Amino acid sequence: MNKIKRIMIPFVIVLIILVGLTIFEFFVLHLLGLQYKSAGALILFFVLYLILEIPLSLITDALPKSLKSVGIIKSSKGWLPLILDTGLPFALILLLDAFISDITITWQGAIIFSLISGLISRKIKERDKEPPVLDSIEIGKMSSEIDSKEK
Repeated sequence: MNKIKRIMIPFVIVLIILVGLTIFEFFVLHLLGLQYKSAGALILFFVLYLILEIPLSLITDALPKSLKSVGIIKSSKGWLPLILDTGLPFALILLLDAFISDITITWQGAIIFSLISGLISRKIKERDKEPPVLDSIEIGKMSSEIDSKEK
């Protein structure tokens, strides 16, 4: 019983947060021109949006950090993360708009929502630490600590 509580309480908290964000996104998208013919289509839109956005946002968050670590870009906080964080919602909204016939949104509304989403994401990530470069002293210290713990 105690094990079930440890699983269910965080699950319910995450679910409440996701529902709250979805309701907020609905109001913003509705203000920007989202139209729907049925509640089922609207629910399908947001469920698919969440299911697709979560893993894709993990990739778009990791890509600039990975490119910074291998030395391809100088900073993981430049234009690339903003472009990725803006492009992902835009592409998802247009994709879902194309595949769900009972949902329509103008491309201008999708752009405005994506820009708002990208700017909020940029503000949230502002305090993230830069990842170390692959051949840096910091990586060398971490690998030596791992080697000493294995012995």
